[in-house]
Amino acid sequence: MRRMLMFLLALLALTACAAPAGAPAEKSPAPPPQEVPADPAPVEQTPETEVPVEEVPSEDRVLLTLEAPLADGRVLTLEAVGKVEDEYTCGVREVRVYDGDKLLQTVLSREAVEHFWGDSDGGVVSEYTSCWKPEGCMTALDLNFDDNTDFGLFGWPANNTIPYYYWIWNAEVGQYQYAFVLQEAEAHPEARELTAEYKSGSAGSQWIVEYYEPDENGDLYLTRVERDTCDFEPEPPSYLDVQRGWAHEIWLPPEGREPIPPGDGHWGIEADLTLVRREVPVYEDNGDNTASHYTEIWELKDGQLQLTSREEYVYEDQP
Repeated sequence: MRRMLMFLLALLALTACAAPAGAPAEKSPAPPPQEVPADPAPVEQTPETEVPVEEVPSEDRVLLTLEAPLADGRVLTLEAVGKVEDEYTCGVREVRVYDGDKLLQTVLSREAVEHFWGDSDGGVVSEYTSCWKPEGCMTALDLNFDDNTDFGLFGWPANNTIPYYYWIWNAEVGQYQYAFVLQEAEAHPEARELTAEYKSGSAGSQWIVEYYEPDENGDLYLTRVERDTCDFEPEPPSYLDVQRGWAHEIWLPPEGREPIPPGDGHWGIEADLTLVRREVPVYEDNGDNTASHYTEIWELKDGQLQLTSREEYVYEDQP
């Protein structure tokens, strides 16, 4: 009886703990709805900017190295880089300008070739100068007497003196700038003059020297031209005494004319300059197998060339 009573009590306890039949189970609250993110726009990939690097032909090498002292005390190094085609032909493609180990500037020959020749070669501009030997492909000198070394490149072979492409140092910019073409310019610091000499006239019958001087800004301009010529014939009975030389003339730019820079190329001696002096060695036939020799000086007076002196000349071996 006692066992039966204990069994009934246990059964009642189990029934009280069980959930009532049919009672709905408690649900967890549903999570709030979430917005589905839209597909992001594709990110455009920015291509890397490529710095153009000019390719140097494999046959190029340093042909000549020169020093270039500056007014500020620095000494630049100029390297003419180009190629040797054969025993008698080479060319400069560029000039590398160094300040110590630092490359300041690369000067391309093409700049000068294109400036001087334009499209005269059919639009194909040469990348190289044309020279005989590497040791003569470049020259360094102070063209405008500002104590800064400028340089020139042997342009192309000619039948008298050699034309050079010249660059002048610009101290404000700190680089070389292309300037002009002249026939093998020579600097004369004591006179502060730059000269260029060359043959002209029929069969080289004239020898011309151009003189340039810098203005207050260091820009060069033509001051005079001196010409020796055998094209000139004195008036009879005088004849040019070629044994003593040719007639020597001095021509000046006329007053009021715009200054003429080096290598301008748009002027002519007789068309644009004024003859101010002519020195002529002459002889006169005396008609007895003898001749008298004189030196005549002609000068510009009152707008005309006039004979101002006539001095007799005696050869040393003349009796």
